[in-house]
Amino acid sequence: MRRISSDRAGFCSVSRCFGTLFACLLFGLVLFPGPGGVSAQAEGPVLKDLQNTQEAFVRISKSVTPSVVNIRTFRKFSRNYSFNDRLFGDMFEPFQEFFGRDFSRRFSGPGDEKTVQVGLGSGVIVRGEGIVLTNNHVIEGADEIRVTLDDRSETTATVVGSDPRTDIAVLRLPKGRYAAAPLADSDAIEVGQWAVAIGNPFGLGQSVTVGVVSAKGRADVGIADFEDFIQTDAAINPGNSGGPLIDLNGRVIGINTAIFSRSGGYQGIGFAIPTNMAVTVMDSLLRTGRIVRSDLGIRVQDATPEIIRAMGASVKAGVVVTEVLAEDARKGAGLKRGDIITKVKGRDVRDTDSFYRMTSVLRVGEVVSLVAVRDGLPNTFMVTVGKLPERPKESGDRLRTALGFSVEVLTEKLAEELGYRYERGVLITRVTRASQADRAGIEPGDLILRVNGKDTPDLKAFRSAFEAVDWGDEVILELGRGGKKMKVGMLLKQ
Repeated sequence: MRRISSDRAGFCSVSRCFGTLFACLLFGLVLFPGPGGVSAQAEGPVLKDLQNTQEAFVRISKSVTPSVVNIRTFRKFSRNYSFNDRLFGDMFEPFQEFFGRDFSRRFSGPGDEKTVQVGLGSGVIVRGEGIVLTNNHVIEGADEIRVTLDDRSETTATVVGSDPRTDIAVLRLPKGRYAAAPLADSDAIEVGQWAVAIGNPFGLGQSVTVGVVSAKGRADVGIADFEDFIQTDAAINPGNSGGPLIDLNGRVIGINTAIFSRSGGYQGIGFAIPTNMAVTVMDSLLRTGRIVRSDLGIRVQDATPEIIRAMGASVKAGVVVTEVLAEDARKGAGLKRGDIITKVKGRDVRDTDSFYRMTSVLRVGEVVSLVAVRDGLPNTFMVTVGKLPERPKESGDRLRTALGFSVEVLTEKLAEELGYRYERGVLITRVTRASQADRAGIEPGDLILRVNGKDTPDLKAFRSAFEAVDWGDEVILELGRGGKKMKVGMLLKQ
């Protein structure tokens, strides 16, 4: 625990005394107006502001709470759990502290029971036909999802789809009409504005907590792949996950997803997924049943201080356009290699991570503004958002070349693991020892982007480009490795 020196401790004690006296005096003047008239002047505006704020919170609670649902998830197990009190009692002790002594009974029951409750969370109805937004981690792995509505009635929900990379899931309730919460433009929120969190903390039932928006654009938290969180000090506890974060107009500005805590409970730092991101994922799942990632058709790298100085630009941070893909040139809308992008939709770009984080959750077909510095001057470009091509889920055939390396298709999983999320090419999976490829420094995990200037986004294109090289001719491979590009030349020998 942090300690304060004795001198400062004494000063703090005196300050607290004077502060307490001042607060009491002000409180007394407000509640017990005297003949001097000073208290009357204080009473009017102070009480009126407090009453207006109080009425706003009451109004929000009444209008939005009917749209908030409690979610319980269940999984089926083939094992007999009737002996869990004897075998697993200690394991459940930490949970009993939070959920009560009957928590483990949910896992025991009759000897032949195979369905157990494994999750607890919240959600918010955002469409009247019964579409619910929640977190992926609330419903992940569930065999059954039961939803309790505001009127205490219970129903089951089906999963429309989910996206672990943003931690968003979309549920559908049985056919009917439901109270739906209105959605706000989360890009328009301001740090310092009021924020209200509604959810089901610790399974207690509907609860309302109040705070402010502490920060926007929080990333590198380690919760999801695509992080652009709203930070709030409105109390969020276990069970609140998936519930809405609301503004004073009663509109959803975010989906509560996590807390930063050393104790496991609320410590003043909570995170919510912005509504705009959640809605983009929801629309994609409802429309196609899967996630369609967006792409601007350009590739970038960090604008380092050295690059910024070399280009004579007066910017502090950004990303440099390294490539405008030929087939997506129309989306680039005039962007060129060497442009330094500093803003996307009015938001500052710090590095490649922030750039791709912003652009990967845009709506396909949307036209967005980018500010880029060219020849030392800022320019605004209107860019049409395209669709990131899908990758195969499983690897297909492997091609072995006469240069001593083998390639295979870049799957979605490998692209994520190796940092090739936005690259198109074929992956080198094996290099023969002492071969030309080995002597040239080629390594497994390198990504071949082009062969003799021809794009190789898949095995078919690679085979076509490689077979066009005659024996004795030079093969120029353009490779990607660790975020850098390089060229390697070799002679095709028999």
